[in-house]
Amino acid sequence: MKELVQDVLSIFSPQSVNPVLIRTGLSQREIASVQPFAVTSVSWATSMEELNAAFAHKAHEAGAVGYHITDVESHKASSDGQPLLAAKATLYNIPDEGGNEQLTAGFIL
Repeated sequence: MKELVQDVLSIFSPQSVNPVLIRTGLSQREIASVQPFAVTSVSWATSMEELNAAFAHKAHEAGAVGYHITDVESHKASSDGQPLLAAKATLYNIPDEGGNEQLTAGFIL
């Protein structure tokens, strides 16, 4: 029962997010300062590997330092019978010295 209560509480408790970093050579200070700046989605992947690769590519194209997959859903099967995965991810960046995001916040397709 104690574990069930802890599991339920963890759902409603704020969690710290550690995004997947795609930029190398970041200092500990830079890593500690990453902030979300945009949301993107993928709706065609057939595996988690494809999802990760797609989000890494989208993050790189947007100039982000990392991403965190927030939602994954499985829906109708593709033509070869494999279920398709749809997911959303938050992209992360490092604010500039003035506290402003380096990229414009928004939704990236």
